Amino acid sequence: MRLYFGYGSNLDFDDWSKWCRKNNASPDGLSELKRAFLPGYSINYSHYSSGRKGGAANIIATGNLSVGVYGVLFEVNQESQSSLDDKEGHPNHYHQIEVSVIGETGETISAVTYISTKYELGSFFPPTDNYHQLVDSGLHRRHMPTRFIQAARENFDTSDSGYIIAYGTLKRGQSREQIMPGEYVCDGIVNGKLYDLGPFPGLVAGDMAVTCEVYFCDTMNSSIEYLDQIEGANLVPPLYEKKIIPVKCDDGKLRFGICYFYCGDTAEQDIIENGVWQ
Repeated sequence: MRLYFGYGSNLDFDDWSKWCRKNNASPDGLSELKRAFLPGYSINYSHYSSGRKGGAANIIATGNLSVGVYGVLFEVNQESQSSLDDKEGHPNHYHQIEVSVIGETGETISAVTYISTKYELGSFFPPTDNYHQLVDSGLHRRHMPTRFIQAARENFDTSDSGYIIAYGTLKRGQSREQIMPGEYVCDGIVNGKLYDLGPFPGLVAGDMAVTCEVYFCDTMNSSIEYLDQIEGANLVPPLYEKKIIPVKCDDGKLRFGICYFYCGDTAEQDIIENGVWQ
């Protein structure tokens, strides 16, 4: 068995099954495991599919690990891997690449996915309504954000767009709220342990529920560089380090965002039992 990260029409099992029946293949070797996030890429419609008679979802490397693509991690057997290769036109249309994705509980997982480099960088092919709906609905049904695939349909560049998670002084009503880049989206919950460090809190790894706020930012590269300075992530040794983590949002969606974790010693610090710093 191999692990496959799907982000396009294979988010719709009926569409996958229809292709398999048409090509005398079994759809059963593709088994959904969990939702996942592929950092360092953005999604667009830069591949033309003659079978779809329009644009097909594709990913492009951004070099920016603060942004990424939402999708699903599947387990796939050898027979269905061959079927996927055929369906994606490997290697002449899409080709396989090895990637590292982040699962919905925060673990890093190795998988394969497909990417097209057939057309020039910046190419755009409008998708049909039916195809776009397959991708959009696949994300919506799994309670993941659809704003990126909707932007791709309009040929908007989202290669610098993503989410930032705040649990301390950057929250609304706190001392540094004015410097938080982006727009407030919702409240959420992340896993960790939250310590009271006096004028600010510190989040470390753990399994307690920590309350946070989620912000959407479309200038992630420059904004994260700025926040690195604010949070002391660029010091040696760093005061905080940034990680991409899943956040369970109060609008029911699972998002992934940049969050700063405390690197200092917490042995003498008080833990915030209710997970809320204010």
